[in-house]
Amino acid sequence: MPTDPVTLTTAPPPVDSLDVHGMRLHLDADSGKPEATIVTAAPDVLEVRVTAPPGAGTLDIDWDVPADDATVYWQPDYAQRRHLPAEWGSRRSVSLLRSAPVGALVDAADRNVACWSLSETSYRIQVRREGIREESARFRCTVRISLSGTEDPVVLRVDRRRLPYWSVLADVASWWDELLPEPPMPAPPAGRAPTYCTWYSMHQELTADRIERAAEDARALGFGALIVDDGWQTDDTSRGYWYCGDWEVAAGKMGSLAEHVARVRSAGLSYLLWLAPPLLGRRSPARARFADRTLGSLSAQDADILDPRYPEVRAHLTEVCARLLDGTDVDGFKLDFLDAWLVADPPPAGTGTDVPDVESAVARWLTELRAELTKRRSTVLLEFRQNYTGPAMQRYGNLFRAADCPMDIVDNRTRTLDVRLLLPGRTVHSDPILWNPTGSAVYAAEQLLCALFSVPQVSVELSELPAEHRRMLSHWLGFHTVHSQTLVVGAIEPSRPDLAYPVVRARGDGETIVAAYAKLPVTVDDTDPPTVILVNATGSEGLVVDVAAANGARVTAVRDHCGDPLPLPATALSPGLTRLAVPRAGLVELAVG
Repeated sequence: MPTDPVTLTTAPPPVDSLDVHGMRLHLDADSGKPEATIVTAAPDVLEVRVTAPPGAGTLDIDWDVPADDATVYWQPDYAQRRHLPAEWGSRRSVSLLRSAPVGALVDAADRNVACWSLSETSYRIQVRREGIREESARFRCTVRISLSGTEDPVVLRVDRRRLPYWSVLADVASWWDELLPEPPMPAPPAGRAPTYCTWYSMHQELTADRIERAAEDARALGFGALIVDDGWQTDDTSRGYWYCGDWEVAAGKMGSLAEHVARVRSAGLSYLLWLAPPLLGRRSPARARFADRTLGSLSAQDADILDPRYPEVRAHLTEVCARLLDGTDVDGFKLDFLDAWLVADPPPAGTGTDVPDVESAVARWLTELRAELTKRRSTVLLEFRQNYTGPAMQRYGNLFRAADCPMDIVDNRTRTLDVRLLLPGRTVHSDPILWNPTGSAVYAAEQLLCALFSVPQVSVELSELPAEHRRMLSHWLGFHTVHSQTLVVGAIEPSRPDLAYPVVRARGDGETIVAAYAKLPVTVDDTDPPTVILVNATGSEGLVVDVAAANGARVTAVRDHCGDPLPLPATALSPGLTRLAVPRAGLVELAVG
């Protein structure tokens, strides 16, 4: 950002087109003419304030910039789709409940080419074009913003500084933080503890006894938290959502939920309970009360979608969470399916509603919920899933999890890193990690390493793990706990998004941890602190280290996938390329300088 921003207003107003420092912009609205005001004019960072005409329902912002030598377009919900899209082939929607209005062109050296972002992160935005325009060989982006009656201006920020793209995205996140009406919800340290989740291992076939046995095992292995997923509220085990809505405990499965929670917490684990607030199951007792207050149906989920524009609906959902917190002493909730509220064409607000649009109603409910729950427990944990982990949602949740990707070793890596890049400094969890206990313990370790730079959630049947799997799991959970400040809180540098982040570096206080996910040289230089740990997640034996530190480095430890020490190389590492015999899913510790 320039130290002395140039502020000017184009003349004569209103101006609906601009051509500034190679960026061309055009505005439109469904009524009247929008006005563009250049807030900051500089070749590297440009901010344009766009004001819609009074009464406008939608605002269109269309701009293009040179693509230069970009090789990939990063945006937060691409998962493994790492490419440079054509403008006609890329379309997405953004709102409070989905993703974020940001994207970055990145070159092959991890440098930003052009990163755009919008100040509006709550109302619905259709990204109608997002890619290379064939006629001009430039990058074009067109967004349509649903204004819902607001006349607040929208700021388009385009950053073209040739800095590491992760630094530019961190600046966007800081910019958003400054715009939020209240600060992000803080995450207590308990949110960074390795977490056992019941979903993949038990699905709906859970019972209090089975959970408690798993909790004892989990604590012994190094877990610090437990998420009890879907199934506690219903005797049904058909994987449907017929009985969501009233959120009463299935006593036949769980007995006294308060006594059960107390036993798990006394074993040393935090306890989070799954809820899907938008869902109104078709066999739920709550259906009789709220059947006429829905937005539509999710037929595949055997449920309807509650309409949060009704105050009675919001009050019911808040009362459910407060009742469970008061009555069971849980540490928090996994709030699932919030993106179900993002109905494509919601019905008009009916009689008795007090909020005109769905996103504003959800924001009002989440504000009320945070106030009620933090009043009862200041350290309450609230987990949101990746689809709804945008900047505005930081006000309401403090744990942000990758979207579902069972046993997908690449997807869990890219998704956790994408959320880390979108929300730097926030606590990010992996999707529950799953593997076959009859398979290789080395491969199971690689499942854990794919989520190394997030809080690991695991969902395997712990009682079925062979001894080698247990030693491996205990080692890597312990490693994560010891180095959590670096892995989860430290600044990350995920290289080459076009290649699904083959090398990832996290910088902490006094140490750097690097994971190699492909057979590429790992650089160690004088910018690194004295301790560097290299993790071999390449799927094969050995790592190639490019020692660029003036005084070289020396190996201080080599460990295998279970943490067992191996013989050290006899010589120090001189500057240049060196191949180290690091076992698959193992690590090597270096002293630099």
